[in-house]
Amino acid sequence: MKSMMTSQSFCPRDAWASMQSLGTRTGSSWPTSMGQTIRSIVTAPPKVTWRAIARQKLWATIIAPFGGVHVRGKFADGPFVVVVNHNSHADTIAMMAASPTIMRTVTVAAQDYWFTRRSRRFIARSLLGAYPVRRDGEGAYEELRDSLAPRVAESMSVLIFPEGSRDHDSDEIVGPFHSGAARLARDFGIPILPVALVGSKELMPRHARLPRYCPIEVRVGQPITPSHDVCTVSEQARQQIIKMLDAPRSSFPVSNVHATIAQIHQGKRGDILSFVWGFTEALSFPIMAEMCQVWLGVTDMSRLTRRGAFITAGSVCGVALTHTLAHRGHFLPAPWTTEKMRRHTRVYLHKGPQGYWAQALTGIPVKVFARESGRAQMPLGRVLLHCAGERAVRMGVSTALIRALNKPIGDVTRQHYGKYLVTTGTVFGVALTKIVRHWSR
Repeated sequence: MKSMMTSQSFCPRDAWASMQSLGTRTGSSWPTSMGQTIRSIVTAPPKVTWRAIARQKLWATIIAPFGGVHVRGKFADGPFVVVVNHNSHADTIAMMAASPTIMRTVTVAAQDYWFTRRSRRFIARSLLGAYPVRRDGEGAYEELRDSLAPRVAESMSVLIFPEGSRDHDSDEIVGPFHSGAARLARDFGIPILPVALVGSKELMPRHARLPRYCPIEVRVGQPITPSHDVCTVSEQARQQIIKMLDAPRSSFPVSNVHATIAQIHQGKRGDILSFVWGFTEALSFPIMAEMCQVWLGVTDMSRLTRRGAFITAGSVCGVALTHTLAHRGHFLPAPWTTEKMRRHTRVYLHKGPQGYWAQALTGIPVKVFARESGRAQMPLGRVLLHCAGERAVRMGVSTALIRALNKPIGDVTRQHYGKYLVTTGTVFGVALTKIVRHWSR
């Protein structure tokens, strides 16, 4: 989120310091002199509230469909001043979603941005629990420090984007750091924890109206001891973040269900399974051949066209067998078909095997056409010629559509493959029910 500073509670550090050593009031007793020892103002153990858990679960749930947040490294015992590179409006949400559930979260937001409009003010106060703070002007730092002091004393960490804005002027991947974070670490007597965010810019690009799929990596660095030399501490934190950002990112997550199905459907096994699916669907199997591509073919997009060819070949062979059996007076079971389907099929085939081309858009299974063409004693060669053409065109269109959809939603499908199967299965079941009802009237 734009120039937002978030407080998150971590496990307490050793209670070697107390507020009494600094004074229980903020403002005049901060250890700013080079001769003073930096001491922590932390006095209370962390507390867990239902609001903290609810907010963390809320943002984790919202960001999950777009790839979710994946933590690399470990959040050590705190509290800390957490410094993060600023890429996107999704940055604060990602950090809140990545935090352990037991963390209590308080947010400090830029007053000139988050509290100027009613909608932003609602998000800041209700969904982020934010307090307004001025970003510049005389006394802005002291005002920020004083507002955060009671929270830090309760073992809460402070999250800051030290670049100050997503729109820094530097050509470097991470802009120059302002000294505010290092000054807070010095004044509160708590370490700085550098964290690098990878992927948030791609998830919510600048000027984008809707988020895109891109899993976010939260890379946790090593704590830096606070010091009176705030410029050096700031640069140390910045260099840690740059180093973490230079590391290659992990591959996008893939569900265990997807990995299992891909293993089963790989190589020659996938070819055989595709052929058998098309073959049995043309005999008696009630689920249309294209669903093999929707459910199984998507696990290996590089072989999608090849799988479609095997399904088509299996379907044509199945039509040949069903047609031949019907020609000899033997009729295989055809679940979820109706007499009305058979009557209309006979009308389509009235002028000969070219009637197979009507099958593509009618919702009538190809096994019904095979049965009726056999019953009508049509020549097998011409039947297979038209059937193969119609089957190939229909499979080609379906395969092209699946391949086109893979670009925007392929990564989501692979990560949430179990839910994808349930969703597409439900849609297919509803559509099939409506088709059967239509042909039952």
